[in-house]
Amino acid sequence: MTDEREPRRGGDDDMRSRLGRLGEQLTGLLDPEAALRKGQDLVSGVTQATKEELMRIATSELRSFLDKMDAVDLLQQVISGLVVDVHMQVKFSRSADGTAQPKITKQSSQISVKDPEEG
Repeated sequence: MTDEREPRRGGDDDMRSRLGRLGEQLTGLLDPEAALRKGQDLVSGVTQATKEELMRIATSELRSFLDKMDAVDLLQQVISGLVVDVHMQVKFSRSADGTAQPKITKQSSQISVKDPEEG
């Protein structure tokens, strides 16, 4: 039967390394410049991670919205109520090299929205 109070082997070395790390951490906290650098690193890391997460969420939501949107139907709904009335004159003449050149004169144009009840 073994005695449970018997110290484990290597326990002293393990304890010394733990105390050494604790001492280094405490010394780092007592140095204001080191503590400030650690705080800045922590804040900048959190800020960067937050920015990346927000961008991931925003792009995911935008992609989901665009996937559900039917652009062709939306455009058809927009232009279905429009009436475009254009009055223009197109005059063709021959240039010196023998090619026909159009001359377009806009006399008037009007864009209006058709009343849905008129059909």
